[in-house]
Amino acid sequence: MEDLLVQWSGLAGFAALIAFLVNVLKSAGLVKDDQAKNWVAGLNLLGLAGLLALRVYAPEVDVLKIDAEVSQFTEVALVVFAYVIQLLSSKAAHSAARGTWLIGKSYSVK
Repeated sequence: MEDLLVQWSGLAGFAALIAFLVNVLKSAGLVKDDQAKNWVAGLNLLGLAGLLALRVYAPEVDVLKIDAEVSQFTEVALVVFAYVIQLLSSKAAHSAARGTWLIGKSYSVK
C-alpha cells in the first residue's frame, strides 16, 4: 500500500489535471473557494482508487506513460483556459469602462 501512495504522489500530470479541473469548476461557479480543498481531496482519492484498480486488474498498463499524456493535455488545456479567461476579462473591462474617457468613441452602428 505504501508503494501505491508513493507512485500516486509522483504522478505530476494527474496532480496538474486535478488542479485544472477544480479551477475550471471554480471559474464556472460550481465550486466555492472554501470547497476547493474538499474537491481536490475527493478527486485525489478517486485517482488513488483508480490507480489501485489498475494495479490489481491491469498491472501491465504503463501508468507513467498515461501520466505524461495527461500532463501534455493539461498544459494545452491551461493555455486554452487562460485564453478564454483573458477574452472574458477583456470584454468585462470594456463593458465597465464604456462611456468613460478610457474608452474612445465608437462609430459602429448598434
